[in-house]
Amino acid sequence: MSGHAPENLQAREATQIEERAAEWLQKRRYWKGWSDTDQAKLDAWLAQSMTHSVAFWRLESVLERAERLSVLRPQHAEPARTRRSWWASWKLATVFAIVAACSASMSLLIPSPHGQTYATSLGGRTTIKLTDGSQIELNTSTVVHADITAQHRLVSIGSGEAYFDIVHDAKRPFIVEVAGHRITDLSTKFVVRAEKARVELTLVEGRASIMSTDANAQAHAAILTPGEVAIATADAISVEQKSPLAVREDLSWRRGLLVFDNAKLSDVVAELNRYNSEKLVVASGDVGRLTIDASVPTDGVQAFTRVVHDVFGLHVASRGNEMVISR
Repeated sequence: MSGHAPENLQAREATQIEERAAEWLQKRRYWKGWSDTDQAKLDAWLAQSMTHSVAFWRLESVLERAERLSVLRPQHAEPARTRRSWWASWKLATVFAIVAACSASMSLLIPSPHGQTYATSLGGRTTIKLTDGSQIELNTSTVVHADITAQHRLVSIGSGEAYFDIVHDAKRPFIVEVAGHRITDLSTKFVVRAEKARVELTLVEGRASIMSTDANAQAHAAILTPGEVAIATADAISVEQKSPLAVREDLSWRRGLLVFDNAKLSDVVAELNRYNSEKLVVASGDVGRLTIDASVPTDGVQAFTRVVHDVFGLHVASRGNEMVISR
């Protein structure tokens, strides 16, 4: 048997995933009648594997870049493309989206002609060292695309949370695009967390600006100083001040810990579920409203359930891949 058989199989599987991601993206963006049922099916496919999510996000970013370029191209430069030619362009795009699985639990790297896409799986964490000397530390289930050249420095966040330690360069501002917002480095260390249409930016050192980029949304912007946290949605940006201790606690995931100070049990459960395939479920609202001070390892589901049993006298029962917490 050829020694290349496993590699060939992986290549075929990667190609099939890319083609399936292209099909989903074509349907969602260009077909009429996209329904909540269709979206649920797409969400289920994305949830099956991190490689599914990475492939879909990567192709979506390629398409968005192509659409931005098409706006700059004179309208007479080429005739309107048919659906057949559009699909052919996706077939070509899949050739460049080669998935290299570094580890099932650590990270994925996808090279492309315009930078590289990095991703961590559930519970994974990794640090990217960029060519300009800057570093990005990716938290669990995070996808970022970095395009660093002599002319520009641009990072896009598809999902998740990342800590940025930026080497300042006044001639090449470091820009992070996420969920319809643009963050610009002004000599900075900061954390960005993206959850659907909500962006949370915590400034650790230096200064940074955040502004909306969605042409259909109301323009809003803010400049942060250390300890400030910006919560950005499509409608507004709000800024609050946190103590240095609170900021350090928020960054404890970088040490594999989650630190909670008078936190509701439901919030602790939601945070732990970000890191673990074995999910915690709070059976009732009164249980979820209990508060706790704790430092929990990111993979410490079992330890946490022992604590809630011993401290609160709560009952913990296994149900498939879930652990239900109840009175």
